[in-house]
Amino acid sequence: MGPQDELLECFDEQGNMLAPRPRREVCQPWSGYYEWHAVANIWLVDKDCRILCTKRSEKLIGSPGKWQSYLGGHVKAGMDFKRTAVDEAAEEAGVSISPNDLYLINKGRYEPRKHFYESYVYLFNGRLEDLKFNDGEVTEAKWMTFEEYNRDHDAHPENWCNGCSLESQEKIREWLKQNRN
Repeated sequence: MGPQDELLECFDEQGNMLAPRPRREVCQPWSGYYEWHAVANIWLVDKDCRILCTKRSEKLIGSPGKWQSYLGGHVKAGMDFKRTAVDEAAEEAGVSISPNDLYLINKGRYEPRKHFYESYVYLFNGRLEDLKFNDGEVTEAKWMTFEEYNRDHDAHPENWCNGCSLESQEKIREWLKQNRN
């Protein structure tokens, strides 16, 4: 069974759960998004309020070679958003996180890709060198302040496949003020 066969959680337009469907029937980045489905995202931030930005491999089908401000992925059948965020952080960056250490920044729906999403933040107390990008999805990584991120994202939007809105940035800053040790 390949990645296109994995079952994803699907929904109707109102967010009511439907039967899981194979990825190939739900979304194909090159041809479109057919069913509403669930996606979990996680921003890794450090104590200096910098977000981890990673560059996607050129070998990936969706957004090859683009920078992203968060890690994340599709919610597989039987999983929930939070567990998916934890698993994606482990798979994509080698970070072991307890679901209790995640904070929900926002949730909603993104019409162009038929996503119902939840976006979390996690305070990473390690160094960039502590991260392990072993799954082949990431080719570069760097910490960026929100100001650096905003400048680069605004100047070169074509280099980015996802973002961190000003509203999300403010929520992350506020959360970090209360949780920084």
